[in-house]
Amino acid sequence: MAPAAGAQWLKLPTPGLPRLPDGKPNLTAPVARTADGKPDLSGIWRNDAADRYYNNITVDMRPEDVAPWADALHLQRKLAFGRDSMETRCLPLGPALTTTRYRMSRIVQTPTLVVFAYDDLTHREIFMDGRTLEPEPNPTWMGYSVGRWEGDVLVVDSNGYTDRSWLDFDGHPHTEDLRITERYTRKNIGQMEVQVTMTDPKAYARPITLTIPMKLQADTELIEAVCENNTSLARMTKLEPAKPVEVPAATLAGYVGVYDVTDANGAKSVAAVTLSGTTLWLDYENKGREPLIALSPAQFSWSGTILKFSTSADGRMNLLFHYAEGDESGPRR
Repeated sequence: MAPAAGAQWLKLPTPGLPRLPDGKPNLTAPVARTADGKPDLSGIWRNDAADRYYNNITVDMRPEDVAPWADALHLQRKLAFGRDSMETRCLPLGPALTTTRYRMSRIVQTPTLVVFAYDDLTHREIFMDGRTLEPEPNPTWMGYSVGRWEGDVLVVDSNGYTDRSWLDFDGHPHTEDLRITERYTRKNIGQMEVQVTMTDPKAYARPITLTIPMKLQADTELIEAVCENNTSLARMTKLEPAKPVEVPAATLAGYVGVYDVTDANGAKSVAAVTLSGTTLWLDYENKGREPLIALSPAQFSWSGTILKFSTSADGRMNLLFHYAEGDESGPRR
């Protein structure tokens, strides 16, 4: 019998990594350097941040910073459960690859070209040969990128993204004027920090800025994860988009508090619910606030996950998270 594809090379030691006495990778060792003296960014990397920015890239912005047309389109996409998203339609993620935690990438570094190879078989080429970005590029899913070194920091400027791509899972849009600057700083063998600035004046009144921690994936390999046999789209296109409702602030105030929730496997999490105006906000596991959309007086949407509030027989407020993979729930403290 042939071995499962997922087992190929998954535990093969990464050549060249510094090791501890027990043979494990020394992830706090100093950064290696290439022959030309630059920090070596090579390796397999994964975004080590929370889902917060991937769910809502504007979470740190003021509501008025988002253009009305962009906010309306974002809400429309969210209420349609993302049926036109890149994931649903098996398309390249484009700029959302910057924030997603669900793709790994291999960086291949040469003096004149840096390549990001992703596990879904898309890739980025960052040209280091001194060329400049085209002022009016033909839009593509992955855009065009040029890079340069500023000391030990790799600075990447990108443009030319098709406006069919989204900036996050919830569906914040952009125009073809989107410009992205990334600053890659490898702190040690195991950690890299990426400072990201997205500028699109037609959609956002000020730049979107965020910092993404990256973690080296040592002693493993990049195994392809291709979007195929996609049956979700046919089902999702038959769904009627959800319709938000207005819920009195007094009702929403009754849900405010901290909830201790437990999933089917016994794993525990903390969910804090707050109220601002007529909007409920959820902070899951202290990862940052995200808005909830009311679908009924007691049911809300959180980036596609359904939340339900209810009162138990003993009078305590309970919160249920309904995921496709299963539920988790628990009482308010």
